[in-house]
Amino acid sequence: MNRKGKTIASLVINCVLFAVMTGVFISYFFVPKPHIKSGWDSLMFFTTDSNLLAALAAALTAVCQVQILRGKRQSPLRAFTYIKLAGVVSLLLTFFTVMVLLVPVYGVKQELGGTAFHVHVVAPVLSLVSFVWLDRHEPVPVSKAWAGLVPMALYGAVYFTQVIVLKNWVDFYKFNSGGMWYLIVPVIVGVTFGLSALVCLLQSKAAHRGKK
Repeated sequence: MNRKGKTIASLVINCVLFAVMTGVFISYFFVPKPHIKSGWDSLMFFTTDSNLLAALAAALTAVCQVQILRGKRQSPLRAFTYIKLAGVVSLLLTFFTVMVLLVPVYGVKQELGGTAFHVHVVAPVLSLVSFVWLDRHEPVPVSKAWAGLVPMALYGAVYFTQVIVLKNWVDFYKFNSGGMWYLIVPVIVGVTFGLSALVCLLQSKAAHRGKK
């Protein structure tokens, strides 16, 4: 696929991602789920937060793709690149958390059925494909992989405060099972950084090949 073809594909995919992810969030206000009483309640879940962040990144990237097609720029704004990286890493963390931890606990139907399939599987896969191979972002060095940890760190601070300190939330992610949160935290941080470093490595290699 040539550069223009990739730009068009990126524009289409990012528009679809924005529409689907925001559409799923809006649907929570009209069709509550068993574990989500209202749209605002859904913001307690990292899945919703990561999808909204990725939706924002997709919208910003799509705007840049239009400018690229019109010859007004060569690549998306650098700030948008890091927002997209953070969104992709957050979605991948959601994907692996669902597959490894939540499906065995809550079942395939709840975690992968209906709109859950879009936010747990479709969004992570399409976001990764667009960021690494289609968006034409400038290469992100592995040394900047820490940027992908920011959403997880912010959410984690809120989650563990609400679950462990204030006890306002049920431990729905089971991160404090057996009171083992102090072991779970470094694992989550390590996994997230590993995912971010891998995404940066793939994106950098694809970007360098695209310039040859």
